[in-house]
Amino acid sequence: MTERDYAPSDNSLVRRLISAAIALPLLIFSIWVGTWWLAAIAALAVLLALREFYRLAGAAGAGPYTPLGIVWGVGLIAAAAAGGTGWLWVLLFGALLTLIVGAVRRSSQTVAVDTLVTTFGALYVGGTLSAAVLIRQLDQGLQWLLLAFLITFATDTGAYAVGKPFGSRRMAPSISPGKTWEGAIGGVAAGIGATIALVALLDLPLSAWSALGLGAAAAVVSQFGDLMESKLKRLAGAKDSGGLIPGHGGLLDRLDSLVLVFPLVYYAS
Repeated sequence: MTERDYAPSDNSLVRRLISAAIALPLLIFSIWVGTWWLAAIAALAVLLALREFYRLAGAAGAGPYTPLGIVWGVGLIAAAAAGGTGWLWVLLFGALLTLIVGAVRRSSQTVAVDTLVTTFGALYVGGTLSAAVLIRQLDQGLQWLLLAFLITFATDTGAYAVGKPFGSRRMAPSISPGKTWEGAIGGVAAGIGATIALVALLDLPLSAWSALGLGAAAAVVSQFGDLMESKLKRLAGAKDSGGLIPGHGGLLDRLDSLVLVFPLVYYAS
């Protein structure tokens, strides 16, 4: 999710609106119903997003163990839904299995990079989305999860609203030319304001200073996640992570700003 320096075409806008009209009710329903339905949606998201991630990594020159990484990522979701310390065993077993597969199937020149990329992908997508499942199990899990989503949306909206008319200092032109420092500051301000307001509205047990700190941190990691995925797409020579969502690109393009916010909100809760 980046600031655009052009207006979308009418057809693109229509596709975006149709996609949002389908996806948003499903998202709201899965959050509202509870842990296992949310876990099922998260597992499907991990499957699709990890395929996109590993495809981009492959185009960038790495050789990830895609099936293993997907099973590992989905396993983290299942462990989070089951509760307890199961996620720790999935984490350790996945790391060990990745190392074994790498040692057996890859040459010594590529095993380190391929193993690292596989591990990073599983944790970057599966590990972070498992935090969303853990959040939903809290006493005020619904409210905390809504907070995570709405902080991210507010940050993205603030960055666009400020960066589009006022942005002039490019933040990372070689990675994402549309992102500016002015937009980033606007995103952080919007994230902080939204967090303070939502904490009061949702009656969450955070002080004003804690809410300010959470909002600032979430806004920063949200924008960092966007830049990180943009860098991977640059390395892969791709405009989007995929074509799953008409008018929006791939699923990873929609999750990039969100995934790092979940662990942060879970820690704050």
